[in-house]
Amino acid sequence: MAIELTIRDGDPWWMSPDIWVVPGNDPEGPPGVPIVGSPAFLWARVWNKGSTSVQDATVRFYWADPSTGFDRNTAHLVGTSFVTLGSGEVAETLCLQPWIPEFVNDGHECVLAEAFHVPGDPLPSTPEFNVPTDRHVAQRNLSVVLAAASGFFRFTFNVFNVARLDRLFRITLEPGDERQLKPMIPTLGREFEGVTLNGKLSKGAIVEERCAGEDAAGEPAALKRGLDLQISAHRKVNRTLVGMVEGGPALFHLKQWEDNRVVGGISLLVLPRNDRQEG
Repeated sequence: MAIELTIRDGDPWWMSPDIWVVPGNDPEGPPGVPIVGSPAFLWARVWNKGSTSVQDATVRFYWADPSTGFDRNTAHLVGTSFVTLGSGEVAETLCLQPWIPEFVNDGHECVLAEAFHVPGDPLPSTPEFNVPTDRHVAQRNLSVVLAAASGFFRFTFNVFNVARLDRLFRITLEPGDERQLKPMIPTLGREFEGVTLNGKLSKGAIVEERCAGEDAAGEPAALKRGLDLQISAHRKVNRTLVGMVEGGPALFHLKQWEDNRVVGGISLLVLPRNDRQEG
């Protein structure tokens, strides 16, 4: 007999289809992209894959500056909800506390949710979320980036070292595909229905300047080789991805590596302005 509370990961694991945002004052409204300074509500889909029912399991919701690494000490708790599930059941649960997205890191933020029950199915004791290995917690770290009509886009992000020791990371940019994006479409909003990923990266570079222009974009091959960053303990560094897409919308994954292991990431859906779907 066991309770197995689960919020599913995505592909990559930080693109969970079980977490979504409803912008506006109506939590029952359509899902969509959060707007800085405007209220929004967070939802999570929780599964009980165990053989024992659970009464009033706790679901906690967080937002975080989308560093490519953070823990419960650096994420911000939005609120808590409760869910009751029988064996094999799934339910959607709402965080009644509204979330007001803040303008940090150029307005890009990610959300997390975790489900647990004490004493039936507690969380691990570590402060780290351990999203890819812990079924209790999932992360949604997908940013929609509007490119210029020329295809130029710019995205600022942080790389955060939560450890007590200095660490060496590598940052790479990898293309995504429609198979990875498809589970997210129902929770992105009606205007994203029918988006086809027919774009590709023609130029790209990761630079230190937040306001770098088109002339800073280099060749895609440089991004594939990766960027190495030595980061001091409990510190973060700021970098900007500048690039050019051609052919239409494109999905990319910024991945943070340590010792040949992916420890975090951010996914970008880049939409040239003339390809934005109208809802």
